[in-house]
Amino acid sequence: MSVRAKARYILVTLLFYLAAYFSIQSFITVNEYNLSTDIDRIIPFVPQFVWVYHTIVPILLFTAIVLIQRKDVFLSMIAAFVIASLIMSVFYVVFPSFYPREPIGDYSLSAGLVELTRMVDGPSNTFPSGHVTFSWLLVFFVGLSEQARKFKWAYALWAILIATSTLVLKQHFIIDVFSGILLASVCYFLAKNTVFERLRQAN
Repeated sequence: MSVRAKARYILVTLLFYLAAYFSIQSFITVNEYNLSTDIDRIIPFVPQFVWVYHTIVPILLFTAIVLIQRKDVFLSMIAAFVIASLIMSVFYVVFPSFYPREPIGDYSLSAGLVELTRMVDGPSNTFPSGHVTFSWLLVFFVGLSEQARKFKWAYALWAILIATSTLVLKQHFIIDVFSGILLASVCYFLAKNTVFERLRQAN
């Protein structure tokens, strides 16, 4: 596939997810579920992780458009992203959750970026974590691609850092992280055993 065609696929997929995410955030005004645990309450706030948190989109775009070159792997990954987006949207509607926000009380550059992030991204739609889901999907599909497989462990480390960032920035609870990894695993399994297998057999 050409870079332009891949860019169109991934951008449309991202726009679909973001449109659904922010639409639900705007229209679902009753946030019923606070999923905090004792462990969540003792996790420190570390604003410097905001720079890790915001690597999700550039790394996703680079991986999908440049690193993953096989058409069957790429289209399977897109299918997994779409499935994950649909499932997350259902959860955001039928199981509205939220993370109570507290004042940051820090005037560093990192804290300022956290404030800006919070202005754009409200405290709702936490379960499951989209950042965690998409980052772990990248790990799985990088492992499926011969060209990218050698980077799998680097991607796994990055996905762990993304998950950590969601916790220490007080964007997500632990259950949001584990549910995101589980959702990524399910969507990878579905896409690999349907779209990927059919495309591979067709070739």
